[in-house]
Amino acid sequence: MDIELARTFLYIVRSGSFIAAATRLHVTQTTVTARVQNLESQLGCSLFIRNRAGARLTDDGERFVGYASQLVQTWDAARRDLPLPDGYGDSLALGSEVSLCNPLMLQWTLQLRRELPSHAIRVEVGDGAILQSKLERGLLDAALVYRPEYWTGMQVEQLLEEKLVQVSSTKNPEPYVYVDWGPDFRKQHDAALPDKAKNVLSFNLGPLALQYLLQCGGTGYFRTRVVRRALAQNSLQLVKSAPEFSYPVYLVYTREKQTEVMQKAFDMLRSVVKEEADWSGHWDFVP
Repeated sequence: MDIELARTFLYIVRSGSFIAAATRLHVTQTTVTARVQNLESQLGCSLFIRNRAGARLTDDGERFVGYASQLVQTWDAARRDLPLPDGYGDSLALGSEVSLCNPLMLQWTLQLRRELPSHAIRVEVGDGAILQSKLERGLLDAALVYRPEYWTGMQVEQLLEEKLVQVSSTKNPEPYVYVDWGPDFRKQHDAALPDKAKNVLSFNLGPLALQYLLQCGGTGYFRTRVVRRALAQNSLQLVKSAPEFSYPVYLVYTREKQTEVMQKAFDMLRSVVKEEADWSGHWDFVP
């Protein structure tokens, strides 16, 4: 069976309609319809009931979801892993959100290279939702994220409880810089500080916003581990009586990845978390 047929089926399931699936796949609706008809012909059953609201799975369609996911994941994993470089017996594919790549992912990778020299290692940095989509499809073995998504077979482990604290430049506390730490933070921040919800300057990447504060001044929310050195050097100061927000970090992976090697890799990550109490030294601050 053409893997694209199963992949198209899963896109319809996730998006809820043929039209939305066509948009995400960058093909025409006619192509999506033809693929579904081909798939239904090969399986000998109907998979969807179409209506004005979109597409609803039949009972057979519900049963096929698991099979389709396995087909796509197995094929994607095979394309990713084959062939391995000469001299390597296996591989690890790991993902990390941008703000976690340095030092957490970097230090984890260094340990993996030292203690698992027979494994090829591929690291991908990107958006948390995209990383978890690739994890679900079998393109990644594990990922470090701030906001885990849950599905059948998903394993979520909280690695550490990070805090977001409000700091300001000791040279110039203006303007207020809105740092977007995700939907949960936005909801809590805007409820606690409605007067700060709208600003003329905002960033969706913490390290970039921090560099702006250190060079130009301002006030904003940042992770405690990252601003620790700047606070000690008196480049930044904590804003008194400002609310703090929780910002935990999670390790996510599928339960089927709980091999002996992966458990060893996860143990290395946990040791990195314990050792790396101060992350500020891993960023090149510009005072």
